Amino acid sequence: MATRRDTGAPRLFSTTFDVTAAPRAVLRESVRLLQRVLGDEVIGDARANAAAAVRADQERARTRAEVARLLADTRNRR
Repeated sequence: MATRRDTGAPRLFSTTFDVTAAPRAVLRESVRLLQRVLGDEVIGDARANAAAAVRADQERARTRAEVARLLADTRNRR
């Protein structure tokens, strides 16, 4: 009988089994079903989240540049 490496206790199963595989599969299929029913706009995905973050960063950069320009214009008028 095989033993566990960390404790030396006997293993219940001789092969390894990923206990997280089934919940991940259920979750993945649940998300796919929700996306089909509700649409990608409601659920979103990692790619859409990343694109939204890039757009938000670009908007913040434009705002900072505009404020810097306005401050520079104000300083130059004095």
